[in-house]
Amino acid sequence: MSVTDLVAIAIGSMLLALGAASIFASSLRTKTSDRLLLSFGIWCGLYGLRLLALQTSVRAAFGGPARPWIFASAFVTYIINVPGGLFIEGLVGPGWKQSIRRVWQAQALYAIVAVAIDLGADRPAAAMAPNSAIVLFGVIVWLTNLWIYRDRLPPLFKSPVIAVGATVFILFVINQNVGRPLVPSTNVEPVGVFVFLVCLGYAVVGSVFAREAALLAVNRELETARQIQVALLPRGVPRLSHMDLAVRYLPMTAVAGDLYDFAVLGATRVGVLIADVAGHGVPAALVASIVKVAFTSQSARADDPAAVLTGMNQTLCGHLEGSFVTAIYAVIDSQTIVYANAGHPSFLVGRPDGHVDAAGERGCMLGVFPDAIYANGHVDVGSGDQILMFTDGVPEAQNLLGEFVDDDRVREWLTASRGENASIVADSILRQLRRWRGVAAFDDDVTFVVVQIASRSSP
Repeated sequence: MSVTDLVAIAIGSMLLALGAASIFASSLRTKTSDRLLLSFGIWCGLYGLRLLALQTSVRAAFGGPARPWIFASAFVTYIINVPGGLFIEGLVGPGWKQSIRRVWQAQALYAIVAVAIDLGADRPAAAMAPNSAIVLFGVIVWLTNLWIYRDRLPPLFKSPVIAVGATVFILFVINQNVGRPLVPSTNVEPVGVFVFLVCLGYAVVGSVFAREAALLAVNRELETARQIQVALLPRGVPRLSHMDLAVRYLPMTAVAGDLYDFAVLGATRVGVLIADVAGHGVPAALVASIVKVAFTSQSARADDPAAVLTGMNQTLCGHLEGSFVTAIYAVIDSQTIVYANAGHPSFLVGRPDGHVDAAGERGCMLGVFPDAIYANGHVDVGSGDQILMFTDGVPEAQNLLGEFVDDDRVREWLTASRGENASIVADSILRQLRRWRGVAAFDDDVTFVVVQIASRSSP
């Protein structure tokens, strides 16, 4: 076996394996843009198959007559231009006046007719005569369109390495199809293919490393953003006489659009804010930081929920870039809840007898209407009552059947741990919510605050 045969077998095997891998990878993806990977895989696989079929040693290894192999080689030669044209169309579109599409359609028609002629004549390559002219015409059309629409090329294919590899490949293809003026005794086209694939692999690896570096930078920035957001949240829950508090805060991503905060108003009173920014991720987290600042700026009026929401709304209007915020702020003591609601889910009050009240008339969301008016509501509470304030990530959590959590279920979760402290109640609600969800991750930020009014028998 000559060195030329060994090189051809090695290149053919590599192309066949690369083609199979590309086709398999494309089958795992559903995006239309992944047709590019499919057409590239078919082209590589066919080229590798043809190269192997032309090698005497390969045919001898499989046994049998040489004639079917020669037929197969001819058929692949007719067909291989079609996935090549589809690949180019995937890069730049149908081409100038749909020339790329028309060329591969004509090549497909030629392939069908040529295969029929070979079979009818019972002679391989009987229709091969026009093939070189068809290949050269297709290459000219492809190159012309690639130049015209070079701005449409993905960044990877604008790499100088890809340009060098593609130039070598095209020159070798032209050499083969104009009668081999260079190296007439040897088909060097596979070498051109090999050079192109090496350049492509180099560019892909470089692109992967570049993306990984960019991803690491983004992850570092997200981690910094997460740390900043956590720093904006209260470091703990207030410790008050006759009242126990607990919080559960679960961002859907590294950062969240949910926000909670407290305003301690004495030994027995506390203001509790829960807010939810429309959307998720970094944009919502940025708005949440603005909400935090807006709430902090209302500290002088922290005992008047309506005044707090009014002031926050005036601060936020014109600064949210089309977003909005729902929020509820409640001042709680051992006897009364005074609250104002800005389009937020109503809070629940669980009574010792198992009855659950929903409270919190919804007003206008924050950040939309500068002149919005908010009013205070009042709810009486007493010994042993449990209060649950939450964002919509709780009632809108879906199970595996796509069903939302209904109000009755949340009420049951609130009263399931009557008599326990706030932290145990919060853990129980979160456990039930995760069980309902059926998977570890949530599809929205989840935040809730539990306030337990101490029973009279408690110290």
